[in-house]
Amino acid sequence: MSVLKSLKWNEVRRHYDNRVLVHEQLLALHGANDVDGFAQLLLGVSDAAGNYSAEEHGIGPRVLGGNRNAGQRVFELGDTFIGLAKAREVPALIRQAGLKYLGISVGSEASCMLNPQVCWVANTRTVWAHLLVKHNDNVAKADEELRLYRDGDETSEMAYAKWADIHATLEVALTRLGEDGQKSCRLASVEPGTITFLWADAIAAYLYAQHKQYPGVLKH
Repeated sequence: MSVLKSLKWNEVRRHYDNRVLVHEQLLALHGANDVDGFAQLLLGVSDAAGNYSAEEHGIGPRVLGGNRNAGQRVFELGDTFIGLAKAREVPALIRQAGLKYLGISVGSEASCMLNPQVCWVANTRTVWAHLLVKHNDNVAKADEELRLYRDGDETSEMAYAKWADIHATLEVALTRLGEDGQKSCRLASVEPGTITFLWADAIAAYLYAQHKQYPGVLKH
């Protein structure tokens, strides 16, 4: 992908390293059975890097405040993510958890933060990166198709089904993005990340931030 040549790979690597650190913190909180600390971090409340999708849209407090026994239910959902062998089960697991306000964008990011060798993020940034791969670096086409995904009520049943479908298609594109990013990163004399989907997510974050001319990478 020619668009990768313009990325500042030292910044992508720092972003990736921070996410790996938070991934390890989440596993430690889970192992210590710290239900509240785990839920707060997994939903980006105590640290935005725990879940940028949730933090950006203020989802974490809504999930924790809008569901009965929310912390424990988030903890239990996280437990299923940690032991997951197939990421394609993620949308169904999110649905089964029945947590109001927790959709595929936030839920899939949570799955990736807990099990990043298996699970990937399905949010605006990764979908746009996927579309960029699909359209051979044609930014205009990627923008147009992304608008189609984002049209309408994002809380509707149709929107859930739409995002569940796109989640299933992301594995190949994000794997390729990570592999292409490793090559470009090494050409810039920076050591690339090795955890498949956290590395791909870091690249997608910077690609989208650069495209939208964001000063940081936390915008969606």
